[in-house]
Amino acid sequence: MNNIDTANIPALKGLNDAQKEVVLHIKGPSLILAGAGSGKTRALTHRIAYLIDQGVPPWQILAVTFTNKAAVEMKERVANMLHITEGINDLNTERRTQNSTLPTMGTFHSICIRILRRDIDKMGGDRGFVVYDSDDQKRLMKEVLKEMMIDEKELKPKAALSYVSRFKSEAMSPSEAVGQASSAHMHRVIDAYKKYQSALKKANAMDFDDLLLETVRLFTQCPDILERYQETWRYLHVDEYQDTNHVQYLIISMLAKKYCNLCVIGDPDQSIYSFRGADIRNILEFKKEYPDAIEIKLEQNYRSTQPILTAADAVISLNPDRPEKKMWTERTEGPKIVVHEVENERKEASEALATTERLRSEGVSLNQQVVLYRTNAQSRLFEEACMRNGVPYRIIGGMKFYARKEVKDVLAYLHVILNPNDSLAVLRIINIPSRKIGLTTLGKIQEYARDIGCTLWDALCTVNILEGINEHTKVRIEEFTEMIKQYQKHKEHDVVSELASHLLSRIGMEKWLRDDTEEGETRWQNVQELLSVMHKYDQLEPVLSLTSFLEEVALVSEVDKLQDVEGDALTLMTLHLCKGLEYEHVIIAGCEEGIFPHSNSLVDKSQLEEERRLMYVGMTRSKTHLDLFCARSRMLWGQPQSNIPSRFLDDLPTECTEKRSDDVLSAFAWASKAGHDHIKNGTLKPFSQRSGGGIDIEFNQDTEFSSDGFSQEARNDDMFVEGAKVRHPSFGNGTITSRRGDIVDVKFRGGESKTFALSIAPLQPL
Repeated sequence: MNNIDTANIPALKGLNDAQKEVVLHIKGPSLILAGAGSGKTRALTHRIAYLIDQGVPPWQILAVTFTNKAAVEMKERVANMLHITEGINDLNTERRTQNSTLPTMGTFHSICIRILRRDIDKMGGDRGFVVYDSDDQKRLMKEVLKEMMIDEKELKPKAALSYVSRFKSEAMSPSEAVGQASSAHMHRVIDAYKKYQSALKKANAMDFDDLLLETVRLFTQCPDILERYQETWRYLHVDEYQDTNHVQYLIISMLAKKYCNLCVIGDPDQSIYSFRGADIRNILEFKKEYPDAIEIKLEQNYRSTQPILTAADAVISLNPDRPEKKMWTERTEGPKIVVHEVENERKEASEALATTERLRSEGVSLNQQVVLYRTNAQSRLFEEACMRNGVPYRIIGGMKFYARKEVKDVLAYLHVILNPNDSLAVLRIINIPSRKIGLTTLGKIQEYARDIGCTLWDALCTVNILEGINEHTKVRIEEFTEMIKQYQKHKEHDVVSELASHLLSRIGMEKWLRDDTEEGETRWQNVQELLSVMHKYDQLEPVLSLTSFLEEVALVSEVDKLQDVEGDALTLMTLHLCKGLEYEHVIIAGCEEGIFPHSNSLVDKSQLEEERRLMYVGMTRSKTHLDLFCARSRMLWGQPQSNIPSRFLDDLPTECTEKRSDDVLSAFAWASKAGHDHIKNGTLKPFSQRSGGGIDIEFNQDTEFSSDGFSQEARNDDMFVEGAKVRHPSFGNGTITSRRGDIVDVKFRGGESKTFALSIAPLQPL
């Protein structure tokens, strides 16, 4: 770069030295280690523009991204730099010519489908193939398993497809996958894989994984086709290279083999998708495959303050075998990272909301704030806190808690036990888990109920007299109705949490939901979290416990209908979904051993390293404010837990961290060595008297969150007893006329009576 007059090169304007090096190194392989917020997309687009400026025909340039959105953004940036208006929206066109003024940019799948549409016939395929989406795949696998006479209790379609996808991401055909079978279960999976592939071929169809796998097969079987694409795309770029799987690695390696003008860009510290097949070795071992590759580190961060970067670097530095890089920024000053230790999960949600409200009052909009959590089940308390305080919120990448299918299924069972004449609830649960009661059978029973004017439940209870239904199906229906009748008796002496726990065990809900997939595990955790809500009603009479719980859920659901907000709203999402995003204020909840890092990772070194990368990703989403929360105890997934603070919190440097606790005794556990010395010598002053130095711990002994001034949250729900005076922001002052669990009835001065769930109602004691 020293021998080039960079001042007169338009593509280098506005770049730092490392980014300029990325742009100028256009011959041979290059590995760009791009830290969080380091402007990698900018460097990549300027590099492509520079190639075109240097006379490289656009059609010889390929850029592979992981989302269509990223591809469109990159294309627009290049077009703007080169003042091009043609072809910006032609992302998936099949007719790119050598006269194109823009390079080929797209996802692996969009590029591979174009290759196959043109050339699959060269290996005997039909160019008119269709692409099956996830619903099509599930329907097909369901037929395959049915043909194989495999009960869904043994192997669910979604679980089978998860295995198939894993094999395909490793570029393994059914015959090659046989070597992976170490049990009868895996042999069934691989047999299903084989039949599934045969069914796809018969339908002239491919799934998304096939688009990549068949491209590898085409390049392998037809070297002349491969050479044509090698000649076409002589300059290759791959974004987010740390997220590539083995088959994606093979495609890029084959295309790059002839000219080796391959630029891969990514960050091993942000590799968090191994459960999707991503292989971090692709980026870690890049220089082994290309020994002459130049390595460039983008270490200047344009997003976060230095305290955040220093803390994030300290956390990730403990992962072994990672390329060293140290992020820095010109934003050298900024608030410290605040670690909050709170009593329980409710106070975690309360103080988190208090923090967002304080920042909103200081000019940070809700749109610039996010709450991140490790598992979907953790969202419930934050949702309820938002409802209770009238804070608009949106959930990214997932349904609201009470709208999730598995949650609604359990609620439907309880509704039927309480009121079997609820026909919609009966229809919802009669085949959950599967009882092999077909739609045709249900149609006959519904028709019978209409003809004689009875409820669906009554018709089910007399199914033995119905004609046109086989005896085996009648037995299954009778078993179902008998079970419901038994639990109608149980509800008289079991509180709702006991009733539901026993019911879930009886119907095998855990086995039904946990189907060897990440989604299955999440669904079961959500059901366990629903049990956590039920425990609030353990002190009531059994039937009242059930009715009050269902009443609360109904009230929450009604509020949910009003929460489809647009405009300014707090974002809630899992940590896995936040990569590529940025916020002024980031909250990371549940920083406790067994939650984050997740319990599944505690006995697996590689998974624990990925959990550490996940923390790094979460921390580096923040521009200015970062709050980390841990609770001394929490009710999670239906079980009380008392986990020690996350090991990641121990890794935070003291100079950029402020630690707060709502318990003065517990707070001493947070003290630094200097703090211990102060305690030993009797020189420790109250937090309010310290102006700086010493240990950064804040003790809130009198009120929950006095430092945040968020009075709505500093309430004690035990104050809401019968006869208590309360105020509602919309209805004014009133008196509680009754309370059952977390449900209260309030009569207001105007004579109007309302029912509220304390978990969501913005009631304040007077």
